[in-house]
This record gives sequence, C-alpha cells and structure tokens, in this order.
Amino acid sequence: MKLFLIRHGEAIDFETQSVKTDEYRFITPKGRKASRDVFRKIKEHFYGLEIIFTSPLTRAVQTAEILANILKFENDVEIANELDFETTPGKMLDLIKRNSSLESIALVGHEPVMGLFVSSFTDRNVLNFSFKKSGVALINFDVKKGTGEFAWYFDPKSREYIK
Repeated sequence: MKLFLIRHGEAIDFETQSVKTDEYRFITPKGRKASRDVFRKIKEHFYGLEIIFTSPLTRAVQTAEILANILKFENDVEIANELDFETTPGKMLDLIKRNSSLESIALVGHEPVMGLFVSSFTDRNVLNFSFKKSGVALINFDVKKGTGEFAWYFDPKSREYIK
C-alpha cells in the first residue's frame, strides 16, 4: 500500500477574537499557499489515490480539502478520529489495517504523531528531517506485516525530497 502522511498547513495562533480552542484553528493564507504549492509539485505521486482521511480538526480538514482540490479527487474527504491531535501511532495503524484492501491512502494529521508513525512503523527508526507543516512522507506499507519502507519526505521549505 502507498501510504501518504501529510501534516496540516500553517494555522492561526492558538487564540484569536473568534477562535478560542485549538480544534477550530484554521489555515492561514500562507499555509494555504504552501499546501497548494507542495501538492502541485508532487501531484504525480498521488496517482491512483483511493481515499483521503483527515483529522477532524479544522486545519487538517482544510489541508485535506486543498489536496482533494489540487488532485481533482472525485471521492469525499473522510474524517477519521484516529487522526485527531491526541492520537497515537497505534490508532493510526488500526485505521490503516481496517482499510487494508486499498492500494493508496492519504492521512492528514498532526505532529508529533506523523513523525512517530514513521519512526515506529518503518525502516527509518531515526528521522533525518523534521515533519514540517505541509510536509508529505510516502511509505510503502505492508499491512500484513504492520511495517513499511520509508520512500521519501517532501520538505515544503527546501522543496526537495529527503530519502
């Protein structure tokens, strides 16, 4: 399975006049642009993507919708509570296992769990990158074994692949 791990785009500060809780923080214009730029740059890797799961938090949903828009994705973006801010790599693994019949999925969520998933369930025990906002990692995941091979991370700042 091709497994794309995507960190949400840059969001507003924790508290504003209208937003008082973390779950409602939304993507800034800079975050929207960065996500669009990243997804356009690596669009060809998403060929055959079957489903986009997102954390229920606003900033992740918006990032997932930007991805769906760039890809002209024909299916709905699906909310997965297993991707919320307080999730664990194990809960993410459960979500992946429940969707083992799929060939290619995207998970849009948060740090530190995205980086923890990579170091816990791939051959990359130590990361040589930080999972930045709008960053994307590709893992070739073997659902039966419950582990995967790290393929690359696309750094939104340098616009380069890290292998």
